[in-house]
Amino acid sequence: MTDDILLPYQKAWIEDTAAVKVWEKSRRIGASYVEALASVLEAAKSKEAGGQSTYYLSYSKEMTQQFARDAAFWAKHINAAAGEVEEVAIKDEDKDITVYRVRFTSGFEIWCLPSVARSLRSKQGRVIIDEAAFVEDLGELQKAAMALQMWGGCVRILSTHNGDDNPFNELIKEIHEGRIFS
Repeated sequence: MTDDILLPYQKAWIEDTAAVKVWEKSRRIGASYVEALASVLEAAKSKEAGGQSTYYLSYSKEMTQQFARDAAFWAKHINAAAGEVEEVAIKDEDKDITVYRVRFTSGFEIWCLPSVARSLRSKQGRVIIDEAAFVEDLGELQKAAMALQMWGGCVRILSTHNGDDNPFNELIKEIHEGRIFS
């Protein structure tokens, strides 16, 4: 299906079924792109087959738009029954914000949301925190994301680096030292 498109490390990422995965990425290696494919593969499944929705969060509107477009591309590429990217206005505290959604005939959806913990409240499914080193409060966002595992969800944290003094780099140090996710 995608053997002619994915690189070996991208295939390995898709095949890894760990509940929590962290990708210490470099620029332009297709990490977000392949995670869009993983999201489509999950959203296209029926509930009985283990399908689930995905909630993608990043620090920039452009990144959320690109992820939604990548998901729509993958849905067409693998012939998953999905709609086009939709812009959805939602009320967030005192302001309206625009989020992006791709719906599948399975009933599951891919949502591209702002990178704040309250975006994940009352949700069930997969969570992707992209460019985690650049989000405002990674600790709170990660805590909210981890709660979704309670209902069978999973968490994907991806990022390039943003210097030594940030929560993503601390997370990477803890992983390398075997203190978490080992």
